[in-house]
Amino acid sequence: MMRAVGTIALCGAFVLGASSPSLAAPRTPKVVLKITVAVKNGPTKGAWLNCSPDGGTHPSAHAACELLRKVGGDPAKLNVSPKASCGKEVEPRAVMILGKWNDKTIKWGKVYANACMMKAGGGAVLSI
Repeated sequence: MMRAVGTIALCGAFVLGASSPSLAAPRTPKVVLKITVAVKNGPTKGAWLNCSPDGGTHPSAHAACELLRKVGGDPAKLNVSPKASCGKEVEPRAVMILGKWNDKTIKWGKVYANACMMKAGGGAVLSI
């Protein structure tokens, strides 16, 4: 009888221990950025990028966060493919990134001549 009680207590502790991570509150991201890309005479797209932990609605959140970590969260320092061979087509894209990088406020914007130049400059960060 004592053995059965011990087994039940052990199983109960195991079940409670196994379920406790789901009871933990999700971590609040240290980085929350709203990225918007507007094409002249075309669509405007937006995505939320969270880092630490990586996520949000951004389709390549992990890659985008890694790029931003390399530049200390400063989008102006991004230059993913400096030797990219982009054509001369003109289809302007206006990009805005607003939010928080740790405790620093981010307000950044830039206009790229075309999609190739935008991808060369911002890589995964601007691939929304």
